[in-house]
Amino acid sequence: MKEKDVYAEFPEQQVIVYIEKEDGTYDAIQTGSFISANYIDDFFLKRNNLEKALQEKIDKGEINAIGYFMIYEDLTISELAARMGMMKWTLRKHLRPGGFEKISEAVMKKYSMVFNVTPEEIVNRQSGNRK
Repeated sequence: MKEKDVYAEFPEQQVIVYIEKEDGTYDAIQTGSFISANYIDDFFLKRNNLEKALQEKIDKGEINAIGYFMIYEDLTISELAARMGMMKWTLRKHLRPGGFEKISEAVMKKYSMVFNVTPEEIVNRQSGNRK
């Protein structure tokens, strides 16, 4: 890249980029991250819209909190089953709207470890008491 094409105003995330100078030599410069400067707001907007849409599905009874976190973390049934150490058919039972109440406390703790949230956050997401 040429020197004039690299600069991005984004002091929150600085990167070092190697550029071609006007005289044909190469050098390292520190500048803001182009991707962060131009796409980070779009990413968070899409993430918030996904969160709202998934919560509406929970409220309508289409999915439960396990399904919410599975979609939010972009996991497939196979991936989540492997991380949980359970059969896919057992996971599918938990994903049904009525299957959430049948999940034991020990299994709920495993889900919370996989999703990196507390068991209370999963239960609160299901009941609609979001913080």
